[in-house]
Amino acid sequence: MEQEKKLNLIGLIIRIAIIAPAIIFGIMVMGSGVNAESASTDIEALKESVHFNAVFGISFIALLGCAALVLIFFGILLVTRPASAVKSILGIIIAALFFFIAFGIGSTDTAESLRVDSSIMVNQATIDFATAGIWTALVALVLASAAALGLGFILKLVRKN
Repeated sequence: MEQEKKLNLIGLIIRIAIIAPAIIFGIMVMGSGVNAESASTDIEALKESVHFNAVFGISFIALLGCAALVLIFFGILLVTRPASAVKSILGIIIAALFFFIAFGIGSTDTAESLRVDSSIMVNQATIDFATAGIWTALVALVLASAAALGLGFILKLVRKN
């Protein structure tokens, strides 16, 4: 019970210190009215604003923290339960294979179809790389959601019989 209270307190601290400011600054950035078709002076002003830099900084720190935690927990898993760690490595390999297959297939998008500003140099490989990453993430999310939604039902069926 004491451990649960500590975890709830840590969760509350994370929500107050990281998530709340990120949401508040994010809403301020989204509510600024600046978009890709705005004047370049407006875009530059937004990029230099406190709101934008706060969202960027908080997001960057959160991503670095998450990556560090993943590596730490994976190291602990590797030491404590090597069989589970091997399954995790296989999952990463499968995701990487899917990514490289999607990258090899390429994308029908071009810099012109994406309406990329002519002052920005982007080649087709960059577009293919980004598209492969998006498809890999979407497929992983769909599979994880399907597993999360369907696993409970399957476990109930198995336990009843």
